[in-house]
Amino acid sequence: MAQKKGCNAKILIASDNSQESTARAISLYCPDEFDYSFTYLNLESEKAEKVNEYIESSDLFIFMYDSSIRSDINPHGPAFIPPLKQKMAEHWKKSVLLREYGEFFKEAFSEDIRLISARNQQIIQVAKSAQRIAFQDGFGGEIKGTLAPDQAWKSLDGWDHYDLMPGEVATRVEDLSGSLTFGGTFLSTVPFAIKYGVIEPVLHIDIENSRVVNVRSNNQQLEDDFNLYLNRCEGNRVVEEFGIGTNMHVNLHGRNASFEERHAGVHLGLGGGQRASHHLDLVFSSGKLLFDDHVIFDGEFNFGA
Repeated sequence: MAQKKGCNAKILIASDNSQESTARAISLYCPDEFDYSFTYLNLESEKAEKVNEYIESSDLFIFMYDSSIRSDINPHGPAFIPPLKQKMAEHWKKSVLLREYGEFFKEAFSEDIRLISARNQQIIQVAKSAQRIAFQDGFGGEIKGTLAPDQAWKSLDGWDHYDLMPGEVATRVEDLSGSLTFGGTFLSTVPFAIKYGVIEPVLHIDIENSRVVNVRSNNQQLEDDFNLYLNRCEGNRVVEEFGIGTNMHVNLHGRNASFEERHAGVHLGLGGGQRASHHLDLVFSSGKLLFDDHVIFDGEFNFGA
């Protein structure tokens, strides 16, 4: 879109009823120098044929709507999405889908991405000189793992990436082992967050060589549900991702919203690597992150010596 500056590029902004005011306001904050033209459509009241026409003709389309938290929740999404699916898939490279943001849109995007980008690079720089990584849950639990000399790190900071939401550094650690007490929220196509929201530290997880070997909780329903997920596919037990959220403005709300994964601190991603497995992020509400013996995060980031 930056390359279309001054070329009267067309942007479609569409939303459901719950996010209409936010969607309409976006165009008001676009710098005049970009010379973009905006069209707003309501996804719940507009005919699908018209929305598809605008998807086709636009240079960018932004959809803002609730899906997981709707009273009429459906695995195919809200009723207005299936008639648009084919056209959305055809033009996915010019799409921005903001689901479940609701009233927290400003919270998710309020921190300057230049600060986030610098923070991400500082984390990666510290990590490259470390040999070990550890996470302590604050309740006596800890997991540890080894960092390879050529450990691969991914930075999501809002620049040059299809994942627009800024604020994460992630890697995979092959030998994570230990026990943790999880408190926080979930992010997945499996609707844990919708059922449980943000939980207190009541879920105890044992991990051996980056594989979940046991869970227990004084909430029997939560324990049963989590075991059902784990036992559904062996790949669901694998810790595929060690993620570090770096967006200091994001809080946890239990909306099953992608921006919650950027909450400052640690999240562990289970599943998604093996065929038929489902990715499930455990986003911790608190805890301490260490590279070697240096505490890199304990409520705030520390890059000092």
